[in-house]
Amino acid sequence: MKNKTKNIAFDFNQFEKIEDIIFLDEPILSHLKRNDKHFLFYLVDTIEESDIYLLFEINEELIFEYLTKRITLKKLILDNKNISYLIEQDFNGNITNINITESQFIDENYLPHEDSLLEYNPSEKSYYYNFIKEFETKSYLTSLRNKAFYVKFAPTKTKYSDTIGLNELASSLLSNLSLSFKNFLKADFFLEFKEYRTDKSKLSNTFNKLLPDLDFRMVDLKYGSFEVGLAVDSLMKGSIEDKEIKDWAIDVGYKYKKLVLDEDYDDKTVNNILESYDENDRKKIFNPIFKITENPNFSLQIKDSNKSKYSTIRIKDKSVIEKIIPPISYLNEIEDNKEYEIFQFTAVRDKNNLSKVIKVEDTLFKLTDKTEVILNNKNFEKYGYKLDLEISIPLNITTEKDSIILSAQYDNVDFNTVYHSNKIDDGIKKITSNIYEYILNRE
Repeated sequence: MKNKTKNIAFDFNQFEKIEDIIFLDEPILSHLKRNDKHFLFYLVDTIEESDIYLLFEINEELIFEYLTKRITLKKLILDNKNISYLIEQDFNGNITNINITESQFIDENYLPHEDSLLEYNPSEKSYYYNFIKEFETKSYLTSLRNKAFYVKFAPTKTKYSDTIGLNELASSLLSNLSLSFKNFLKADFFLEFKEYRTDKSKLSNTFNKLLPDLDFRMVDLKYGSFEVGLAVDSLMKGSIEDKEIKDWAIDVGYKYKKLVLDEDYDDKTVNNILESYDENDRKKIFNPIFKITENPNFSLQIKDSNKSKYSTIRIKDKSVIEKIIPPISYLNEIEDNKEYEIFQFTAVRDKNNLSKVIKVEDTLFKLTDKTEVILNNKNFEKYGYKLDLEISIPLNITTEKDSIILSAQYDNVDFNTVYHSNKIDDGIKKITSNIYEYILNRE
């Protein structure tokens, strides 16, 4: 097909001018819009008393790529599949001629240089300031979706069609998946770095700081049978300075998918699990997952990408479960079934009475699962930690069945520890030690 010359009516009043992208004494490249379609209007030549422009339709994504130096203007023109127009316009703004053409027939003299990348930095008032930010967000999300794997919780019974109850989803399915992943992160981190960093307190502090950046990003959702796309965000981990830790942080999400969300737990996978993690870690990692896979009301399915087909995670040989999590003895089972609660009491004592004995009948007491105390300098000194600054930190103490959870925040850093015994003083000493270590390292 060759260029065709047409003397046709062309009304530029039908076009809305968005903004000039290149302006040197006059507009060189402008962005136009008509009926929700986007166009670029490019000055390619000046002859006698006329300018010649190339007008072609383009989508917003390509405009974004050009503005952010991802594609040259020449490539953008030559790759264009839409009909283009060569418009001759006199210096009074009157259109004197129009040629209809295609990209491959455009005169080489009308094309920009090979390296026609744009150095562009829009001001806050520019249309492209928010335009670029919005497309960067979309581009970021698209890149994550391209790398995402998908998990699906599907009901096995037809009572509620293919829908899942919110309580079932939040309190059983997603919570167990999240708990398994969090426990895997901690177990694998200590396994990977315990030989290089022997100070467990520093190792624990490092992990707690890393934890928010280790999480999967939820990049896609589908309802009915609940489906969620999960991706590892490499960009988020770019702030990690230690190269070994950064490499581990990028890889650990894929490792979890490969080992824990395995479709059938073959011998190779099981042996890898047994060789890598001790019994206690395996219990924390796999118990939550097996609670899902062994639930007769739901199936846990997985696929490698949005376009793949789902496979059900099913452990056909139940002896595999016993290999990964060996049966516990009756005595251990009783120990594991402990449930703790916090006992608080209020009493009045004579300051001059040296006796430390208080009769229960002289107290007001209550049972609760949550309380708060204040850690101050005296608490730190009790455990041998002397501070040069005044300190007052709220310490939250909660109980969840067989666990006592202590959490505090200092300097916008979270400190947490979990104990499975009633020795609460050991837990307070541990979290106090972690905060003290943080303060020393910070200084």
